[in-house]
Amino acid sequence: MIHLKTIIRSLRNRKMFTVLNVTGLAVGFAASLLIFVLIRHELSIDTFHSKSDRIYRVVSTETFRNGHVEYDGCAPRPLPAALRQEFPQAEKVSAVFRERRMQFAVAGQAGVEEKKFRVADVYFAEPELFEIFDFPWIAGSPGAALHDPFTAAISRSLAERWFGRWEDAMGKVILEGDGRQPYRITGIMSDPPANTDISLQLVLSYATVRDRWARELTDPRSWDSFTTSSQCFFLLGKHQTIASMEARLPDFVARHYTPLFANSSTRDSSYFQSLRDMHFDAKFARYGGEGWSYKELWAMGLIGLFLLAVACINFINLSTVQSLTRAKEVGVRKTLGSSRSQLFIRFLAETALLVLLAMILGCVLAELALPSLKQLLSKPVAIRMLDGSTLLFLLLLGILTTFLAGAYPGLILSGFNPVAAMKNKLQSRAAGGISLRRSLIVAQFVIAQLLIIGTLVVNRQTKFFREQPMGFDRKAIVLLDLPWRAEGTSVYRYLKNEMKQVPGVLSVTQCDNPPSIDWQRSSYLTFGNNTHPEDFEVSYWNADSDYLNTFQLKLAAGRFPRLTDTAKTEVVVNEKTAKVLGFNDPVTIIGKRIRLGDTSWPLIPVVGVLRDYNNASLKEAVHPMLITSRGNELNMLAIKLDPARMESAMEGLRKLYTANLPAHIFEPVFFDEMVGRFYNAEVITGKLFRIFTLLAIFISCMGMYGLVSFLVVQKTKEVGIRKVLGASVQHIVYLFSKEFTLLIGVSFLIAAPLGYYLMHHWLLGFQYRIPLGWDIFVYAILLSVVVVWLSVGYKAISAALTNPVKSLKTE
Repeated sequence: MIHLKTIIRSLRNRKMFTVLNVTGLAVGFAASLLIFVLIRHELSIDTFHSKSDRIYRVVSTETFRNGHVEYDGCAPRPLPAALRQEFPQAEKVSAVFRERRMQFAVAGQAGVEEKKFRVADVYFAEPELFEIFDFPWIAGSPGAALHDPFTAAISRSLAERWFGRWEDAMGKVILEGDGRQPYRITGIMSDPPANTDISLQLVLSYATVRDRWARELTDPRSWDSFTTSSQCFFLLGKHQTIASMEARLPDFVARHYTPLFANSSTRDSSYFQSLRDMHFDAKFARYGGEGWSYKELWAMGLIGLFLLAVACINFINLSTVQSLTRAKEVGVRKTLGSSRSQLFIRFLAETALLVLLAMILGCVLAELALPSLKQLLSKPVAIRMLDGSTLLFLLLLGILTTFLAGAYPGLILSGFNPVAAMKNKLQSRAAGGISLRRSLIVAQFVIAQLLIIGTLVVNRQTKFFREQPMGFDRKAIVLLDLPWRAEGTSVYRYLKNEMKQVPGVLSVTQCDNPPSIDWQRSSYLTFGNNTHPEDFEVSYWNADSDYLNTFQLKLAAGRFPRLTDTAKTEVVVNEKTAKVLGFNDPVTIIGKRIRLGDTSWPLIPVVGVLRDYNNASLKEAVHPMLITSRGNELNMLAIKLDPARMESAMEGLRKLYTANLPAHIFEPVFFDEMVGRFYNAEVITGKLFRIFTLLAIFISCMGMYGLVSFLVVQKTKEVGIRKVLGASVQHIVYLFSKEFTLLIGVSFLIAAPLGYYLMHHWLLGFQYRIPLGWDIFVYAILLSVVVVWLSVGYKAISAALTNPVKSLKTE
């Protein structure tokens, strides 16, 4: 029978062994638990819907004549009505139109000042959306509340923010935009859970869309209109299969898409995307923004296992090295009749107790680290210790760790010859073998060096993104939204000219977007009198002539388009567009005419060619693009500021903006911060790699320290003899460090090619990337050697400085 009291006494007598192993395992458990809750959160997105396995989104593809495919996570506006009519397998269909940002006001009453709010992700939706998804209501019902135009349903938290009590919101009117379009609140929804990509805070009736855009919903040309705002969700019938719908899809596409593009180089199509893929498939653009792919989740899970493996390796190494000091204990127990199986179970129980202590400490560490992880990832992850999945994970992790860390040392200890153990004649080979410990140390540092290489590469790539010139100025430029209005051209020209006079303002341009954004409006381009569009899409902007000066863009030939208030009458293209059209010399395309669309659109002359700049993030190649100067589409002011007078200039801009646009919220955005957000995923990856690398090094250092501590005890007499014979402190330190340094070299020979292969494939995902230079691998090996020498050095120096007389008296 295993006696808990004797196990606790044994652990208390070996304090260093206990502390090192519990701490190492606790850090490994904490990291694994945090990675588990992060993966669980990602896998739980939108799984709370009772019919989640039957929910699909319609997405679109464009296949060009040359085989290139463009993926659009959207559906043409006429599609929901056609899907509802032609696919009986779809039990429910809902059209959705999502606006990324809208402004609303709550009118003040009885001396109360009017409140203005910006709301992100506003949904125009049909009532059927709430029959497809499980978003409960606490007042009103979707069928009645969203039946008429200009009605709205808001979440409970939004109702309390706007009206104090959610009960007071029903029947109230909110005013949208500068036009102050009234919407009556006819429903209150429960707050959406954190694990959803469809965060419904404010839903406006889709009947409003039908009222505003009746022509676009029925115009056959709208089947060629792909805007990410337009979405279509449907619920597959209970006894239907998605394959039966997909079988009818080619005929559906042929009737609605193909006739429109008889002379086109493209073929548009639709695809049914499951709710789960909507979160993980970045190809069609994730609906909820940033997320992790399945590949990234697997990588995170492997890193968690690697960290736990490093801790288990420490445990095995320390246990096998220390087993020599427990030889007499084993001999006595065997002499008194204990069998090998009884000893093995006892040592496994000892390991289980250590694992339990480490797990408790690991859970505490994970809870302490959770707020920092949530802030880093901007994800509402939670541990929920009493949750069934968490408890099952901890149980399986504890059992796995107990056997991984305890089985081999238990077999070694229980297998000692009792006579040899009683006479202290056991060799290190009997205690697990030096070769095993060497192999485990190599494995430990292969993991650590892989993480070091990954950290260096990710950090360099992120730094490269931040510092690499993109072909335009992005510093000290502030962006201000302009609300759409029919008389916007004259009003905003006046505001622009007034802002130019503000001290500290260097330049102002009116445009619809800055030079580089994370989404592009794109269109087909038809060159000259060709009967079909080209085999590529072109991104397009609208801007006035000050755009060049404000963003420091350069012309390769020609001039900038003249500002007009109606049709696009002139255009400037970039060098990329000119080249793919066959004009290697920019001057030769000047005067040529193009259509921004198919042959139904008017011809526009090319009056200039821009030098190429990165019009998307550095992850992508330069896109073909063009700029026109259609005045009534210029809904943004971009203002270049003098960095030395930025604060006073911003105050002057605020006063001008609020005086001329009193109904609109002054909400400046700095352009360099917008560009920096392109690389959020890489920044987060780099920080995670740094954290995991530090944890792996920390655990490895503790293991090294423990191993050297036991070696110092075993070699006390040897050190004393060497000192008497004239060995220096440096020689003693070298004696203890050389083997570990050699093992680091061996681990590097394994880690370097593996790290190169993994990081090379990671870098292939970027159009612009750093070279995998030899210095990255030199830093990895040097850092590993420094870590080992620091871990080993302290105990080695202590042993070297010990009086040799005391060492020689040691038994």
